[in-house]
Amino acid sequence: MAHKSLTDYRGVHDLGGVLCEPFAPDEHDYEPWEKRVHAVRELLATKGLLRVDELRRAVEGLGAEKYQRLSYYEQWIWAMTQIMLERGIVTDAEIGARVEAVRAQLASDG
Repeated sequence: MAHKSLTDYRGVHDLGGVLCEPFAPDEHDYEPWEKRVHAVRELLATKGLLRVDELRRAVEGLGAEKYQRLSYYEQWIWAMTQIMLERGIVTDAEIGARVEAVRAQLASDG
């Protein structure tokens, strides 16, 4: 049986000590949708519906493929949605109905 190293147990999000390409954090202008996602997270936290540790757990639980494919704020959207579903704040049906309403509005505007 092969011995597993600590890196075998890392999540895709855990890059501590891993050699990567240089990272240059740049300030940038946030897109309006990114600002809205951040505002929703703040509102949910203020209302006691979301804790930072829950958001982190949900983001870290995305799985490697989804974690790498989604942008930072897309990860937040997915995580917040999962938490609200887990807590029973919203249902799949309510989310689906709202998505369809937005699609219909976009189609009529376009």
